[in-house]
Amino acid sequence: MNTYAQLHTRRTNLLIHLIAVPLFIAAHLGLISAIAWQEPLSALIWIGLAVMSLGLQRQGHALEPETPAPFRNGLDFAIRLYTEQFYTFPKFLFSGEFRESWVTASSQNTQMRK
Repeated sequence: MNTYAQLHTRRTNLLIHLIAVPLFIAAHLGLISAIAWQEPLSALIWIGLAVMSLGLQRQGHALEPETPAPFRNGLDFAIRLYTEQFYTFPKFLFSGEFRESWVTASSQNTQMRK
């Protein structure tokens, strides 16, 4: 089984996630607000931003040597998606693992240039 850090080893992917995951979270908060205030156009914009966030993350994962396991079904997709966005990535970021992956990616780039 791959760990989260093993699937996030490239600096470009780490940067994408650093931007895209907070965007995904903000889009969901904005969507809740738009629904509460009955603003359908705003809701569509927030949905579009969430989809854009996922597209960015997909591009980032395409840069990685290891890919995540395929989704088994729609429920698996939803559970893994929301777990990663709201729990796993924030934990990865604030635990220091993000920084470790960043430093490791830097040293790998340096070794590849030599």
